[in-house]
Amino acid sequence: MVTDPLRAAIDGRHPLIYIHSTEEARVTERVRRLAVDLDPAIALFTWTCTRGLEMQSGGTPMAPAADPAARAPDTRDPVLAIQTAAAATGRGFFLFKDLTPFLERPEVARALRDAHATLMGRPGSALLLIAPEVNIPPALRPSVLLVEMPLPDTQEIGDQVQTVWNGYTTKPLPEDARDALTLALRGLTLDEVQHVMYRILAGRHLNRDAMLAEIGAAKKAAASGAGFLDYVPDLVDLEQIGGLAALKDWIERRTPLFNQRTVDSGLPVPKGLLFMGISGCGKSLCAKLVAHAWRVPLFRLDMNLIYADLYGNPQATFHKALRTIESVAPAVLWIDEIENGLGGGAGQADAASHILSAFLTWMQEKPPLVFVAATANRIEALPAEMIRKGRFDEVFFFDLPNDEERTAIFTVHIRHNHGDPAAFDLERLVRDSREWTAAEIEQAVIAGRIDSERDQRPFTTEHILARARTLVPLSKSMNEQIRFIRDWAWDRATPASSAQKVRFD
Repeated sequence: MVTDPLRAAIDGRHPLIYIHSTEEARVTERVRRLAVDLDPAIALFTWTCTRGLEMQSGGTPMAPAADPAARAPDTRDPVLAIQTAAAATGRGFFLFKDLTPFLERPEVARALRDAHATLMGRPGSALLLIAPEVNIPPALRPSVLLVEMPLPDTQEIGDQVQTVWNGYTTKPLPEDARDALTLALRGLTLDEVQHVMYRILAGRHLNRDAMLAEIGAAKKAAASGAGFLDYVPDLVDLEQIGGLAALKDWIERRTPLFNQRTVDSGLPVPKGLLFMGISGCGKSLCAKLVAHAWRVPLFRLDMNLIYADLYGNPQATFHKALRTIESVAPAVLWIDEIENGLGGGAGQADAASHILSAFLTWMQEKPPLVFVAATANRIEALPAEMIRKGRFDEVFFFDLPNDEERTAIFTVHIRHNHGDPAAFDLERLVRDSREWTAAEIEQAVIAGRIDSERDQRPFTTEHILARARTLVPLSKSMNEQIRFIRDWAWDRATPASSAQKVRFD
């Protein structure tokens, strides 16, 4: 059973509670219902900087003025509002909506610390602050409990969907459509759910697929708006990648498992893969392959932007990136060259250490329908705790393609460049491309295709071979590094090309 963090804070008699959330209306309603559940006599007051303290529901805990003719205090002043709430008789919850910009003022901090001492002995009363960002000054941290308000659950989303639907049409919402919409809308706020449903209904696209497509577009926009998360639209299918039979088999076998049905049944859900090995052998393509096979969106996390301070503190920005990807689940999170991203840059060693720690913790506790596809060229640069069993489902090693795989790769790229593979001498191409990477094969085919257009002649084997003669493959220019990678992978990783371990010489 999932514990309600707000209820737990109230049960723990915390007098000052900081609620991290963007959903003022939802939090207000949640606090109101919590007050009613505990005792209908508990009053709920809200405070804004424009209207001061206002009663919303419940009893009347405000102490009357000693002199009936005295003018009521202007509770728009934050200090007066805090003192009024602390002095109130009876029990009550006081939800402050605009207080965080005033927390740096010493008189406000002092008033809150005094209120903390006063309310410690008053069960059923609390001051609650709500804000979209966490900004608690050091002087207040010992007194304030931070509560992360979770996103709406299935019941809340389903109720919101039904409410908007009923307001637009008398046509009943099919039960299976409601379930599909509710699942697809998970990760959005109630306001976002409402806006998406309005768009769906206004467009009169009431079939299931059209509604789900609209929800997908909203989630993509939400993640892409973060700046450091890039939505990747160009995915690849199995037919666009030659070789890598073991990896393809792994992905296909788990395709039926990456869904809410698996989560609800208690079965293990795929959590992530780490692709390591020689540059240019298809690691990045396979991140796109996973998303395509499982029919979920792919988002690339740009760690350079995390460290660039464009969005504030790197640790806070990374935390926001993880929360954002959670909000658009189910999804695949692609972290390219993870050894560089979590290694930081010059002057970023401390930030990188904190980010690495946060990432490892998140990998253990993340929502089940966020899958991580990470790539690495220099696996030895990653800490041992990242590649231990349990962080990722599997560590796959990408080696230089063998003869059979190079045949498949040439076939894919010749066809992609409007050539007929049957008209090419694939045996000769494979023989002359020994120890090439997949990327080198692709570029040779592309260059040959360009030359054929320049010469205004049919695209043939000779066009590719002409380019191949001038190519210096990575296996020659980086021979020692490749040998080192192969030695490292011998007993630490699973070959992406074959389920059988092969000793590399």
